[in-house]
Amino acid sequence: MLHIALRQAQTLQHYDGITYIYDVMANLAYNLNDFKKAEKLFVSVMQRLISKGMAQDDLAIIHMSLKIANMYSKMGETEKAENGYQFCLESLKKHMAKDSENPDVLQLMGLALEWYGGMLFSESRYVDALRYLTEAYDISVKMNGIEDEQTVVLLSDLGTVNCAMKEYDEAIKYLTKATEIGKKLPDMFDIGSIYVNLGNAYIIKGLYEEAKKNCKQGKQLAKAQNHDESLKEAEKCLERIKELMS
Repeated sequence: MLHIALRQAQTLQHYDGITYIYDVMANLAYNLNDFKKAEKLFVSVMQRLISKGMAQDDLAIIHMSLKIANMYSKMGETEKAENGYQFCLESLKKHMAKDSENPDVLQLMGLALEWYGGMLFSESRYVDALRYLTEAYDISVKMNGIEDEQTVVLLSDLGTVNCAMKEYDEAIKYLTKATEIGKKLPDMFDIGSIYVNLGNAYIIKGLYEEAKKNCKQGKQLAKAQNHDESLKEAEKCLERIKELMS
C-alpha cells in the first residue's frame, strides 16, 4: 500500500508527500528489524528534510539519528553506534541549554540515555552504563513519575548493572523498589522477570529463603501473563535454590 502511495506522490511530484511516505516506510522497516532497509530510508528522509532547510540538530533529525544508532548497536556495529549516540546526546544537550523543560527534548534525551546505557552494558562498560541509565531514570521520574512502567524498567536495569558490578546490596535495593512499584501496575508485562532477577541477587548474597520467595512470585506472575521466557527463568532460579539448600 505504501509503494502505491509513493508512486502516486511521485507522479504528482509532491515533495513533502514523498518524504512523509519514506518516513513511514523507514519506521515500518525499523519495527520489522529490517535495519539495512530502514537505515537507507531514514538517511533519505533526513537528506530531503535538510535540503528543504531543516537544521541538522532539529529534533526530527536527532530522533532518526537515534534510531539509526540503535540499529547499528543491534547489528553489532559498535563504533558507528557510539558515534551516533554521542551526536544525539551532544545535540540534545544544546537544546536543553536553551529550554531544559521542553518535554520533547527531555523525552528524546531519556531515550538516548537509555539506549546508549543499554549498549554500554552489553559491552561490559558497567560504570558508564550505570551513569547513563541513572540519568535516564531521573528523566523518567521527572516526565512520568515514580509509578510508571518505564521508570520500573529503568530501576530494574539499574539493579542488573549493579549486580554485574558485584554491588549486590545496591542491586537488591533497586530491584526491590522495582517490584514494589511494578506490582501496582496491572499491565506490567516483565514484572515476573524483575522478581526473578531479585531472587538471583538474593542467591548470591546467600539469602535463600528470600530468593525462593521472590522466584516463586516471579513464577506465579509469569504463568498468569503467559510469559514463557520469565517462567523458564523462574524455574531455573528455583531449581538452583533447591540444589543450594539440599
